[in-house]
Amino acid sequence: MKEKIIRLLSCAALLMCCTLYAQADEVGDSIDSYQNHVVSDTVRLQGRTTLNIQNVTVAQTGFLKATSPDGIEITGPFEVQLGGQLELNGGRQWKINYYYDGIGNIRKRQLSN
Repeated sequence: MKEKIIRLLSCAALLMCCTLYAQADEVGDSIDSYQNHVVSDTVRLQGRTTLNIQNVTVAQTGFLKATSPDGIEITGPFEVQLGGQLELNGGRQWKINYYYDGIGNIRKRQLSN
């Protein structure tokens, strides 16, 4: 009988933990480097600190927007073809909030300003 009560209480505690929500903030889908790509659609990048870009071509139909809090370094071959668009920004612009349940599953991912 005592074992049944312990199991019941354990299940109740686990259920309560699963219904509690936690929140964590992340800078976004941040990266350290972006290399060896041809951009022919819209691509948005956010660096964690300094974003390193090399061997990238922005095609005629491409749009590359990159931002990073400590700057962007272009360290290798880089080309923007006629008609392609490039936007580089220093400083954070996107913040993504993740909402988790009690066992670590992402319940919601929301972009905030």
